[in-house]
Amino acid sequence: MELAHLSTTGKVRTKNEDAVLLIGEADRGLAVVADGMGGHAAGDIASAIVREVFAASYEQMPERPMELTDWIKQCVAEANEKILRFSRAEQLAIVGTTIACVCWVDDLLVIGHVGDSRVYALEEDKLKQLTDDHSYVNMLRQLGELSDEEVENHPRKNVITRSVGSNETVEVDIQVRDAPDYDLILVCSDGLTDEVPDEIIERIVLDDEPLDEVVGRLVKEANARGGADNITIAAIRFKERKRV
Repeated sequence: MELAHLSTTGKVRTKNEDAVLLIGEADRGLAVVADGMGGHAAGDIASAIVREVFAASYEQMPERPMELTDWIKQCVAEANEKILRFSRAEQLAIVGTTIACVCWVDDLLVIGHVGDSRVYALEEDKLKQLTDDHSYVNMLRQLGELSDEEVENHPRKNVITRSVGSNETVEVDIQVRDAPDYDLILVCSDGLTDEVPDEIIERIVLDDEPLDEVVGRLVKEANARGGADNITIAAIRFKERKRV
């Protein structure tokens, strides 16, 4: 297998408020991307807390589906509590972050996410978005009030409806996938997906080149299209088998 990750400031922002964690081997591992809420105080602190909580707990990551589900929820709850404690100590009104994480253990894949950082999978040469954005415009799209084109151009496109650290409790969307036929997993912040259309991401990840070069090309593409936000990517390529 191959692992690769990259986190950059982009071409507009002066500070990187994203955080990334990628550790593991073919039969066990963890990928986490957290995107500190832009425009809010200490977004970089919030995303770093998420990364630190998951990193500190990785050795205790369980193997069974329900236990993995609970473990992700517990990590997010711990990060939520620590961010709230930090914001109160610093007398900050709102501190928050998204999170998208993927755990793999043998033939099991468990995904957790809050906010609009995404998880994609490459299956039979097709890129599929596995997560559903917790965003204002996606909510309106689901209600039939906005078209896909209107979503892309909406002035409140980046307003999220769920985050870690903004409220006393946080709901995590969890997916458990048993032995899916995925060749590659991509976890990323919206700094990539706001700039680069899915069909271009698909074309780049289909290229047969080292994974760190693929990730570098994705970041380069996002910057070439404006680089308006921080760009963070964690990628896992399963080479010996076509399932996780």
